Amino acid sequence: MSVDAASLSDFPTIDVTYAGRTVALADLPEYRKFYRKLAEGRWEADTFVALGRHVDAQTVLIDIGAWIGVTPFWSAQAAKAVIAVEPDPKCAGILKQLAKAHPKVTVIEGALSPSATVSINAVEGFGSSETSVLAIGDGESIAVPGIGLAALLERAEGAPVFVKIDIEGYEFIIADELARLSAPNVRGVQIAIHPQLYEKSLAGSRILARLRAAIATWRLGRMFAGSFAGPSLARYPSLGAYIVRGVLLRRKPKGADFLFERKSTGTRP
Repeated sequence: MSVDAASLSDFPTIDVTYAGRTVALADLPEYRKFYRKLAEGRWEADTFVALGRHVDAQTVLIDIGAWIGVTPFWSAQAAKAVIAVEPDPKCAGILKQLAKAHPKVTVIEGALSPSATVSINAVEGFGSSETSVLAIGDGESIAVPGIGLAALLERAEGAPVFVKIDIEGYEFIIADELARLSAPNVRGVQIAIHPQLYEKSLAGSRILARLRAAIATWRLGRMFAGSFAGPSLARYPSLGAYIVRGVLLRRKPKGADFLFERKSTGTRP
């Protein structure tokens, strides 16, 4: 049975080894199947490659959409500090409990947003990886604090920053806010792109929604032109190839990770 946010005051942990590091994660039954997949290297292997390359003892990781701690606590073993942002109340509760053993990790319960508050929508209950600001949920909706990128970047106190973002389609709505990541101390950005969720949230015909999703994906891919190299994609040779083969021509658009890396000195600002 799932543990709700209100009762999430304490829980046992389980050591899970993945991507070369062992991390104590919440030992809750609803995540055990996922942990097996994680330990077998079948979950976002390229994300850990990017984090391993860009996050070191001089770098602050800002992990937006930190979920149940898989990436922030893995990264904390190498980072100067980690700022984990999570709006889902159950996941934020898990992060706060785990962070008691990780002085480098600061947990912020809220959503990346230029607005002071934002409504988030659960998919199959809070605690899943699919909670989104987009109107795609099938369950409870709650209002959570919004926090802008300027405030998050200030917390790095001028240190080099790598930013990981996974916000389940909301990236399409706040592209102007994401453009703030061109700040000079940001050494790289990885953004999970969810055109399938964005398309699902759009009104009108399927063809028009698909075209809008493709255009919006292209704009996200070009928003750092001049500041960062990229985006590079693990399974596609170029942004154009992804738009055509991964979005336009598929029965259902496929998600991808856009990795942008600072141009001036390779991986550092």
